[in-house]
Amino acid sequence: MTFRRVVAAAAEAATIAAIAYIGVAIARTARFAQRGKECGGHTSPVTVLVPLRGTEPGLEENLRSIADQEYPEYQVVFGVARSDDPALPIARRVATSLPSRHIEIDIGACAVTRNPKLANVISMMRLARHDVLVLCDSDTRVDASYLREVVAPLEDSSIGLVTCLFAGVPQDEALASKLIAMFMNDQFIPSALVEGLFGPLRHGFGPTNALRADVLRAIGGFEALGEHLADDFMLGNEIAARGLRVVISKYVLRTTVSEPNLAALFRHELRWHRTIRGVEPAGYAGMFITYPVPLALFALLFARNRARAATLLVVALLARTALQRVSAHALGVKPAGPWLILPRDFFGLAVWASGLIGTSVHWRDSHLHVDTGDVLAPALSL
Repeated sequence: MTFRRVVAAAAEAATIAAIAYIGVAIARTARFAQRGKECGGHTSPVTVLVPLRGTEPGLEENLRSIADQEYPEYQVVFGVARSDDPALPIARRVATSLPSRHIEIDIGACAVTRNPKLANVISMMRLARHDVLVLCDSDTRVDASYLREVVAPLEDSSIGLVTCLFAGVPQDEALASKLIAMFMNDQFIPSALVEGLFGPLRHGFGPTNALRADVLRAIGGFEALGEHLADDFMLGNEIAARGLRVVISKYVLRTTVSEPNLAALFRHELRWHRTIRGVEPAGYAGMFITYPVPLALFALLFARNRARAATLLVVALLARTALQRVSAHALGVKPAGPWLILPRDFFGLAVWASGLIGTSVHWRDSHLHVDTGDVLAPALSL
């Protein structure tokens, strides 16, 4: 068998596997779209922790949406590591504009950890007054029912962590902003739902995680996660290891995204990819099957049976477009133009290939290095 025939057969098999994956992803995402709202009566006081570092488009609107909730009793803590952080005056404006809300601001991270975000969060915990904690990213935009819906599952004592899926919403018309939203909506969220077929969830997702303070203490506090890059993943992992359930809320967040150019987008996604590789290396190695259209084009390039390969390409295009539409409906967002699917998937494949090797990542203005898995190297720029 010639090299060309081997490559053609491998590419065709990979394309068929990718199309099958997309079919499963469509089914799982469509099922998630049928969810209702959380209807629990959980009213325990809540502390919301929002770590800040630098500014981003829509930050003030994001913080205001998080702080202005229809919930009986809650406290919001905004935290910055330095007094000259440009996010600080924005946080202060939000606090001033909502005088009836209990908003506090922590300045100057006192903890020393390898993960700069968690150094901030650990410092913020000194202001936390309530036994239910919600850790929320600053690029998150929510509505007034957010807190009530997210903490509702914690009424069940067998649940240790509530985490949330999220929809990427571009803050501008830049191509890079549209592409990163597509990565979230078309690829990451469907893959997270497919993962549910393989057993109970054992990790959290970044934008929001809710838990009780006693559960946090049982795993050693946020300090126990301080050396990890994938702190949200490890938070759920540690909680699941203690026999408690990790569940996905029915509430879908809006993650506001804005990337100035493709280089910045590449660095951002490469951090996500290397993080995934660190915690789930086998899953990461197989991530290429989430790109059926590039695989189908590659199969067509080497195919001996052009008609069959062309048919696979058409099916791959239809399946990939269907997934985009189904996911947008499930997440409640407008889908990107279908003409962006091909550049999005080729860009994603390039990031995936780069993520197979390398140990450095960029987070905000920090350049971090990974030792083993997702464990950060001791020296990092803060």
